[in-house]
Amino acid sequence: MTPTTAAMVTGHVKTRAYLNRFKLLDHAPCVYKHGDQTTDHLLNHCTLLQPQREILKQDILKTGTWPASKQELITKYRDSFITFIESTDFGLL
Repeated sequence: MTPTTAAMVTGHVKTRAYLNRFKLLDHAPCVYKHGDQTTDHLLNHCTLLQPQREILKQDILKTGTWPASKQELITKYRDSFITFIESTDFGLL
């Protein structure tokens, strides 16, 4: 497990919501203003990550249901989840 993967699962990745919680940002909205930028938002809703999410979703739908819980992402779909995370440029978010 990479540090970024662990951060996504635990919610400690430096999302706008995370930084807002520690008063490092005044607001927590996603870049596209479609909700607060939380890990759940990034996994399930963020427009910017739609292409990566579709690949993850299609991998999961081969044997499971979407959306998958974070626990399932780590235990059942670890490789696909890590690919999703590693293909995401968190610097752009």
